Amino acid sequence: MERDLNRNDWLKVARKALLSRGVEAVQVAKLARNLHVTRGSFYWHFKNRAQLLEALLREWEEERSLLSDLLGQRDMRAALAKLFLELGRRVRVSERGESPSDAAIFAWAAVSPKIAARVNKEENARIRLLKEVFHQNEAAEYVYMAYLGFLLRRRRIPEAVRNFPVLAKLSTALLLDSPRPLRGKTK
Repeated sequence: MERDLNRNDWLKVARKALLSRGVEAVQVAKLARNLHVTRGSFYWHFKNRAQLLEALLREWEEERSLLSDLLGQRDMRAALAKLFLELGRRVRVSERGESPSDAAIFAWAAVSPKIAARVNKEENARIRLLKEVFHQNEAAEYVYMAYLGFLLRRRRIPEAVRNFPVLAKLSTALLLDSPRPLRGKTK
């Protein structure tokens, strides 16, 4: 007897496959085997593989709303603390397929120019949001790049997750405590 699966069950197993083995592993038959069901269950929730892949990318793109919501608060120190707490949580749960994985999306973008274009557009929007909120062009971009570096290292060295609080603390200091750059002043 087959289990009743919902759309999120399929997304979860697809997220895990994307993270652990790349986009080629996100195949309906493989996912069904991992779930111990027939492929027919898949088609109740998705028209085809392309629709599943689109759902994976779209849910990652929609995470920007979290960033926007948290950074829209008045107390920026508290907002950043909440943001880094949530990002740290998502890094951990993405390993279990419970949320989109930045590392998986970036790896996918590295092998697909079409996906890279969407990921680049979304990354630019995220960086632009950070720059607008903090009025710190350089700092916002460096914080984003440090986060990406953390993600890459975390994939190779799982225990590096212990360093995330340090990244959060340094990023907060850079964004909130560093002097604003002098615009238009050059030597």
